[in-house]
Amino acid sequence: MASFPRPPGAARTGPIASLSQSGARPVTPDLASVTRWWRVPGRPQEVLAWIRAHLPPGFTPAGTGVGTSAGSGSGWWTRVFALPAVPNVLTQRELVVLAVRSGSQTAIRVDAQVVWLPARPVAERIPPAARVLTVTPVFGLNPDSRAERLDRAFTVTDPATVARIAAVVNGLTRFPDGAFSCPAESGGQMRLTFFIRPGGPVVARLGAQYGGCGVVSVRIGGRDMPGLSEYPRSGPPLPRQVLAIAGVSWPVEPGSAS
Repeated sequence: MASFPRPPGAARTGPIASLSQSGARPVTPDLASVTRWWRVPGRPQEVLAWIRAHLPPGFTPAGTGVGTSAGSGSGWWTRVFALPAVPNVLTQRELVVLAVRSGSQTAIRVDAQVVWLPARPVAERIPPAARVLTVTPVFGLNPDSRAERLDRAFTVTDPATVARIAAVVNGLTRFPDGAFSCPAESGGQMRLTFFIRPGGPVVARLGAQYGGCGVVSVRIGGRDMPGLSEYPRSGPPLPRQVLAIAGVSWPVEPGSAS
């Protein structure tokens, strides 16, 4: 909010009834926000253009909106300006500016919004006791005899290699809560099953999605855990890293259309 440039003549006010609703709000519980209101000389489009021209370096346009307020017939305009995410801390940083005509002036509402990434507790990580890993392709809705012949399940029994793969999994971040529009996915997955020893108890099961939003489902100690993002802090997505560390090639991406 401190970065928001106040237009000339802006007068700070309390909440303005015609701006009771935010112009845009992430659907997630992991949101921190603060709201301020002003009245500014000039028309809404002119005020928003001035704000855009005077934002500090680092902000980029991230969305627009226009519409008519229910019952009043007056128009409203929204502009969203974003800062880059803070890796592994904040997934979203935005200023949302909503403007409406108010007599001879413009009323504006500004929402400064950040979405944080929840930390993963120890209970959500692959236990150190994992010593064996079985990796299985799941072909989903697009079965392919060639893929099933070339992409074979395999088992890793070297504890050091298993530990390297577990470290990649433990480096993944939680998939953010909220509603998302994801690309189509066919059910193709890489399934990872961690054991204490060959034929021993299962300590963790994961399903890394191919396509969609890249969600990794996790079950540890018989309990479902929050989903993870397939993208680690650095490097390629989880399935590619698993194959590279294990020294195995899957020529066909599981679930891809033939």
